[in-house]
Amino acid sequence: MSERVERVLSALEKMGRRYIREFLFEEGSEPSQLRSDWYYAFKFLLSKLYMQGRNDSLSVQYLEKMQECLDSYFLPDSITKIETLIQGHYIPLTADWVNFSIENSPLWQKFDKSMGKQRDREMVLDVLRYISNIPDYNIVNHSISEIEAGRIREHREELKLMWGVGPKTSAFYLRDVIFLFNCELSQEDSIELQPIDTWVRKVVDSLRDEEDSDRELSPEDWLVRHGGGPINSALINAGMWYLGKHSFGLILRLLAEGNISLEMIES
Repeated sequence: MSERVERVLSALEKMGRRYIREFLFEEGSEPSQLRSDWYYAFKFLLSKLYMQGRNDSLSVQYLEKMQECLDSYFLPDSITKIETLIQGHYIPLTADWVNFSIENSPLWQKFDKSMGKQRDREMVLDVLRYISNIPDYNIVNHSISEIEAGRIREHREELKLMWGVGPKTSAFYLRDVIFLFNCELSQEDSIELQPIDTWVRKVVDSLRDEEDSDRELSPEDWLVRHGGGPINSALINAGMWYLGKHSFGLILRLLAEGNISLEMIES
């Protein structure tokens, strides 16, 4: 690995730590509440699953509308509400949704297009279906148990079986669970913590050396190979997203301050 790549990866790791501070802790992710409150954990999972293949601001807009709707339905007694949904068959009880009539669900009747595409809204019901089959309905506790038992790969595959959940969003959720709870992970399993979006792909491609023997590796494999350990590679991944999110504003500020020129950008 070249000295240039090492410097960039070190800086990206620091950006990943900033991501944890700004987007996990400062935005209100409270670890103790995630362990004790199934509904809070459910909304944490949804906050990751909604970040799918579209503009982040649109995803956040849809998510906020969905969370408002869910709060109005589930609070203040979320346990009673989910058990009522289960007992009344108002959410699907099996992965194939057999014998489930979506039109009869009082929760589905509250959803509308402001909360995302139909697939987004169906995803919420299917997440509830998955949660209804785990102890105490707490997805975060269940995920931590699976990670600590060495079953993170199998668990991620289960998550991807939920409607609308793909490789990126399942890895995004698991990565942030690891960040919040400092779970130990093997180097081999750290590939499950690598959500790949446009920014991550672009940064990895820019760091591949011409003579790099790993040029044919996928972005997630490249990060695991060069990241320097399970947590470090996940931090670098988060740092790449953080860099992409802030790069436009940073360049504008540097231009305004005269600290960067058009020639520097073009080079």
